[in-house]
Amino acid sequence: MMYRVLWIDDNPPKGLVGDALDADIHITHFRSNQEGFAYLEQHLTDFDAVLLDAISFEREDQVAGTEHERALGKALQKLAELSHRKYFPSFILTGQEKLVSDPSFGESYENYYQKGGDDEDRLFNDIKKAVDELPETKLRHRYAPAFAACSKQLLGENAGSLLIKVLQGLEKPSTDHDDDSLFNTLRKLVEAFLYAAHSQQLLPDQCLKGSEVNLTAAYYFFASASGQPMNPPHGGDSVKLRQATLPKILTESLHTLIELTSNGSHYQQNALITQGQRQEAKIQLQTLRETVRTPYLLAALTYQLLDLLVWLKEVIDKPALLQTYQNAWDTITTSTNSYTSGTVTGISPLNGSGEFTAVPSGEKALIHQSAMQAQSLQIGDEVEAVLKLSDRPGRYQQVVQSLRKTVRPAGA
Repeated sequence: MMYRVLWIDDNPPKGLVGDALDADIHITHFRSNQEGFAYLEQHLTDFDAVLLDAISFEREDQVAGTEHERALGKALQKLAELSHRKYFPSFILTGQEKLVSDPSFGESYENYYQKGGDDEDRLFNDIKKAVDELPETKLRHRYAPAFAACSKQLLGENAGSLLIKVLQGLEKPSTDHDDDSLFNTLRKLVEAFLYAAHSQQLLPDQCLKGSEVNLTAAYYFFASASGQPMNPPHGGDSVKLRQATLPKILTESLHTLIELTSNGSHYQQNALITQGQRQEAKIQLQTLRETVRTPYLLAALTYQLLDLLVWLKEVIDKPALLQTYQNAWDTITTSTNSYTSGTVTGISPLNGSGEFTAVPSGEKALIHQSAMQAQSLQIGDEVEAVLKLSDRPGRYQQVVQSLRKTVRPAGA
């Protein structure tokens, strides 16, 4: 693990950054409080600790000779103000002999170290020890394989803080089930996983519409190795995997995450979700809670997500396997609104919806109740249908977008 330290010092000793790196400490240096804290506030999740100079610059326009001990006091005050957002262990590194020999300085500031010599080694050890005691760091150590995927190159720089938020929720299982509020955070991580898969050419463009990933399309794509092509919900050419990439167990985990975290997202009043969808999601969650009084649903979903993150990182780390999985699908060119021949093979006694079975492929799709009633369809009727991907995973991967009865020639 690399420890990340922000350092503010107007006169940094040469070689310290390199020595720190040898000790697994990455230092980002700034000359003044103004520069350092402006950056820190925008990148809180990028740092574990802060290193300060005893006498330094408050502003970036100051010149040599205007540094003052006042800057240290203001820096510590600023860290205290930021502590409600994130706590940072702080350390003081000074080359001022007059301060080191002043007893009052040692009484005021316990965590101070002298520049040069063996004190720097003590500083490095104390930084790592203090960071290791932070609850967030303990989580990063415990779930290190999953956090390895939360890099800027894969899931993005925000993924780590989102995962920390969820894992902190696991540390305190809630008997009143308010962990549902973290479902939306899990959903964001699922989306980040899929965007990363796309950026690594493990997921085709057909699973995106503009800059938005279609979670259902992505699931059906990974499941398409079973023999069914994935028809994009927004139109365009279908795709089909030549071989399975995401293991079947993880594919089903992705399915579960999409279904349940979608409910959580709906429940949290996502502005893009209709009132009807919100109500449906609310009822589903309430039904679950009335049936199963358990605080561990969040844990079950989180561990499924962790497995997906570990799988992605391991694929990325194996160039030969990554190359095999990249672009491992065939494009099936289709014309817009092309009709598929088939038969009505079932009618639901609950809501009157129907089942369409394509001939000769055997593909099945849901016929909405309104279409069944509008054309007075019965089992055995021969029809032609335009199919599209279902909006939500379920029994049917596809639904009938438009439908017409097959017209037989006279005398046939």
